[in-house]
Amino acid sequence: MSIAGGHTGFETGGVRSLRSDALFHLFIALLAVVASVSAFAVWTPFGVAATFLLTLVLSVASPGCIPVVIACSFLYQNLVVAWFTPFVPDHNTFDALRGANFVILMTAFGIFLAASFQYRVRTLTELRPWLLFSFALCATVSFYFALGAVHGGPKDAVIYFRNTLTPLACFHIAILAASLYPIDLRKAIFWLCVGAIAYGYLEQIFRMDFLSLFHGDLYVQRGLKAQIESGIWEKRLRETGFVLRGLEDTMMTTFFNIKLLSELFPPIFRNGGPNFHPISYAYGLSIMSAWLLFRGRWVVPIVALPLLLVIGSKGATFMLLVAFGAQLMFRPSRAELTLMTVVVLAVVWTVVAIVFGATHGDYHVLGLIAGVREFLHNPFGQGLGIGGNLSSTSLNLDWDRAQGEGVASIPVESAIGVMLYQMGVGSIVFFGFLVALAMSARRQLIATGDPDFLFAFVAIVTITSNAVLQEEAFFSPLALGFCLLLVGVSFGTRWRALALARGTHARHGTATTQPPR
Repeated sequence: MSIAGGHTGFETGGVRSLRSDALFHLFIALLAVVASVSAFAVWTPFGVAATFLLTLVLSVASPGCIPVVIACSFLYQNLVVAWFTPFVPDHNTFDALRGANFVILMTAFGIFLAASFQYRVRTLTELRPWLLFSFALCATVSFYFALGAVHGGPKDAVIYFRNTLTPLACFHIAILAASLYPIDLRKAIFWLCVGAIAYGYLEQIFRMDFLSLFHGDLYVQRGLKAQIESGIWEKRLRETGFVLRGLEDTMMTTFFNIKLLSELFPPIFRNGGPNFHPISYAYGLSIMSAWLLFRGRWVVPIVALPLLLVIGSKGATFMLLVAFGAQLMFRPSRAELTLMTVVVLAVVWTVVAIVFGATHGDYHVLGLIAGVREFLHNPFGQGLGIGGNLSSTSLNLDWDRAQGEGVASIPVESAIGVMLYQMGVGSIVFFGFLVALAMSARRQLIATGDPDFLFAFVAIVTITSNAVLQEEAFFSPLALGFCLLLVGVSFGTRWRALALARGTHARHGTATTQPPR
């Protein structure tokens, strides 16, 4: 990207050129992920510097490929990390390898943030309010990061700063890149999704034998060692009598992770996916499948659905099922009815989940109640990193006591509850941003009939409803972050087309009003 000028960003290219560029961008993205992780494996400071320089070069030379690079790093980075697992004995270095995608994201975010002040960006009238919204959100998140670092643990604050900032960074990068450059994600998303589905079926069929081909079993073993040292499995032995016999036992679960179904269905092997996290993998599959579905591709989403059922992510499965229903129902003349149905389904889904969870002492509901209670007690907020599944403050939670009292001691398991607790009234800005995006997608869908905006509405509404009882919905990069990456490209592409139309109209108007020579 030329920060000081250069290309206007409004040049048009043929469809064939865009498609060939899309495959080239996918190839570049895969190479960038491999190169970044490899650099981190050599030495962490070298990895940071090399990844920064690589992302800088790509952002300047080929800014249109950055959304694909980010998506690829979210989905496939840990597959590369797994390959290096036996060669990286130090646990801190191993964690650093998994942070390569965040360096990619933050480097690109910094570059596109600087590019936001160019004159050609300021001329895009539709883009300006969203950039201002993005700046305000980043300032709010940064304030609560500083507050959390002072009042709590700096490491916990950094973790939740990364998780909260990631969706905003994804949206900012995507919307700016697509507003300035032609971006076609059809080929890239299709092949990323096909690769993730193929991986899922191979993992489900061959299990640990498949994972051992690229040291994936050693990657899982790393996580198991940390869990054993923290006492998770010893506690489970005391509470349930379950005896851990091997790695595969850590990946077995009940159908949809519901205890009531354990007597009806045998234990299921739960896919971790190429990113080695079942819930995140499920969201990645669901988002890509829904995006392709609204582009008229039915086969890939249908093939992905059994994997979602096996993984047992209720939220991700719900999103794809709603997408199926919306696609079947949508016609330009029925746009309002389709969108209203999506909202009603999301509300009913959330209410039923809360009522069911409250009657069964579900941890997610107990965490949500704690978040609402603490928000009413201290609306200002505690700061990022205080509370939440990934915070050290939640390690000593007494769930038996929480179930007895009907509320957890601190908010966990609920992204809405955790954000209310950590950011207080500042979280209202974040929620307002998502509402504004959904409303804008509604307006664009009604005005244009473009199914990209139906995807945007369905994905934002369902992910937000899932966030009421699930932290991963907001804080997993492959959930809200990946969603806003695709949504940002859709909005940016629309506004670029409007700017091109205005420019063409202005040129034609000038030509017709000029007197003959």
